[in-house]
Amino acid sequence: MKLGIAVRAMRDGAVYASLRKAYALGIARDAAVQVVALAAGTLGLPSTVAVWTWIRS
Repeated sequence: MKLGIAVRAMRDGAVYASLRKAYALGIARDAAVQVVALAAGTLGLPSTVAVWTWIRS
């Protein structure tokens, strides 16, 4: 949930923190990618690409 909020708010630090916590809980990388895919419609292409690069790093 927090990852989705961080993605929508375009807060890169919050995205990284949420990803670290999610991965520590055993959540798969594919689930994080799915969050970006679901948010793409409301974010727009430039923001989606930015968040995609944050998740890939």
